[in-house]
Amino acid sequence: MIPSDFPGNAYPFRFVREEPPHSPGGFLLERFICPFKTKKGRHYIIQVEQYQHHIYVLKFYLKAHRYQQDPEPKYYFQTNDGPAEAIRILNTCLSVMLYLLKRDPLASGGFIGTPKPEEGENASNGQRFRIYSQLARDFFPPERWDHQHSPETNAYLLLNKTALDSYPDLLQQAQQMFQALYPDFSDALSNTLRPIIPPARIG
Repeated sequence: MIPSDFPGNAYPFRFVREEPPHSPGGFLLERFICPFKTKKGRHYIIQVEQYQHHIYVLKFYLKAHRYQQDPEPKYYFQTNDGPAEAIRILNTCLSVMLYLLKRDPLASGGFIGTPKPEEGENASNGQRFRIYSQLARDFFPPERWDHQHSPETNAYLLLNKTALDSYPDLLQQAQQMFQALYPDFSDALSNTLRPIIPPARIG
């Protein structure tokens, strides 16, 4: 059960549909943006990409960097506004994920923890990936979610077990889809993606 105050101190955001760009195979169905403003006056956008099989990918960045091209340096940018502000921004991302679950109870999700500038763009198991992964494990219990991760590519996939009951091959479908969309990245992901084994409980 998700607590009524989950995920805590998040910023209010809007949920706005955008026309999705063309994608190979038509896998990308919808794209939404969730703009919000921080206490320090920075304007952020959480971008939600909805793919086939009820799979959503979240990305966030400063609004000022919105129109930079892919692969986007905007995801590397670091504001250094302090840990309290960083936590509130991440809480807002979690709040968007909860909103998506209310809209689509079969929703599964994924993210990439882009390495920080000082780590280098090809770094594995970067700090952002480790932080986001810990949040995923803390807020999405293994009883309801199948956690798959690839520290080598800084990628994380949360498979909704309600969806898995209806679509047991959901992981394979997701891998085939991303193989068509991002063949170079997806090869490395397919070779390294593996389930997270929850720690054993003692007592």
